[in-house]
Amino acid sequence: MFIVTRYILREHGAPFLFGLLTIVFVFILNILFRDLGKLLGKGLPVKIILEFFFFNLAWIVALAIPMAVLLATLMAFGRFSSDNEITALKASGVHLYRLIAPVLMTAALLTIGMERFNNCVLPDFNHRVRLLYSDISRKRPTLALEPHVFFDDIPHYSLLVQDMEENSDLLRGIIINDASDSRYSRTIIAERGRMVFSEEQEKLILTLFNGEIHEVELENFENYRRLKFPEQRFSIPVPNMVLKRSESQHRGDREKSARMMKEDIQEDRESLEQRERRIRELVKRDLDEVFPEALWDEAAVETKKTAAFIYQRRKAEVGIRQLLQQIQAEMGVVRGYERAINALWVEIHKKYSIPVACIVFVLVGAPLGVMARQGGLATAGALSVVFFLIYWTFLIGGEQLADRDVIGPAVAMWAPNVLVGLGGVYLIISAVREATFIPWERWGRWVFRVWRRRKG
Repeated sequence: MFIVTRYILREHGAPFLFGLLTIVFVFILNILFRDLGKLLGKGLPVKIILEFFFFNLAWIVALAIPMAVLLATLMAFGRFSSDNEITALKASGVHLYRLIAPVLMTAALLTIGMERFNNCVLPDFNHRVRLLYSDISRKRPTLALEPHVFFDDIPHYSLLVQDMEENSDLLRGIIINDASDSRYSRTIIAERGRMVFSEEQEKLILTLFNGEIHEVELENFENYRRLKFPEQRFSIPVPNMVLKRSESQHRGDREKSARMMKEDIQEDRESLEQRERRIRELVKRDLDEVFPEALWDEAAVETKKTAAFIYQRRKAEVGIRQLLQQIQAEMGVVRGYERAINALWVEIHKKYSIPVACIVFVLVGAPLGVMARQGGLATAGALSVVFFLIYWTFLIGGEQLADRDVIGPAVAMWAPNVLVGLGGVYLIISAVREATFIPWERWGRWVFRVWRRRKG
């Protein structure tokens, strides 16, 4: 039996690695198409770009592993079935449950590893990639001057050059429009010059030769000045031209482990209890003042319809409205804390439910592969995509319902595993009874008959 177990697991190894690398590659391509232009346009070094993709690998791997498990199980058991190896093993007294057991055990070990990964590695990587993406977004594009094209990426400045020497900082035919001072419009013209960027000062230093400065006061165009110079140095501030790495202790929900989110839930619950106590105190404190018995006693109203009495009653009505507004404001804060707690519980359950999908997909993939009797990549890939989309639709839909407080976080995150898992159990029972999920031979004969009729 050990030989059979080792053989089954070995047959899953190559499809799993192939599926994992393929899915990771697809996700990486998606990031490339989405962000590569932005990254290259910022003039970032290759090290930073590789770091950006490396940090994104964490969430990609967390999603790719369950799908790779499903793909590998479909391909392996589909090949076993198409090559009649399962029939031979059954004839030798090996039950289908015995064939699925080692794969389930391996999936359980993979689930434990993924749970540790989701709580120890994934939050830190998500935090780092968020900070890096924020730093990249703040960075200005690298100075990329082109002859006869205005460069307008520097705030309040516009720069035009007529010619540039390759592999040199020498410029010719320079025109600079300076709008840094709201009172004046300044234009600088020079025959040639040199440009150097100082990373320490975050300034663009231009040394210009044989030039002129034309300056006009915007409120009075008669105040015009013209200044010639043989050589002049100008410093133009260019903030955020260099990538600055930031550090932040604040983390979002997906940047925390389950333990950290449980601590946040405890703090939110304490704040929630404080708000509820405040509401009770507001009502208790103002109840006697807002609802004095003398003001609302109908008999007293008939006998005390004086100006002072009417004034006190109107004052009490104003107090009631103010009390209601305070209670509504506090209730809004309470609902905010409840939504925050709900969202944290959703993320906590998600960190455990997605790893368990490895076991669920084995329950689905093994009988599907046996019943489909096809071990090719096309069939396995198509079935994997279909079932993964079904699972992910349930998961995303449940998360949305939980965020709207329609269903509980536990139900929202675990319902996909339960539903798909029950479907897998049903498929295993059907496979044991040797039912055919996809009747390829019957479909093939039907297609052949239709083809012959049309041909004839």
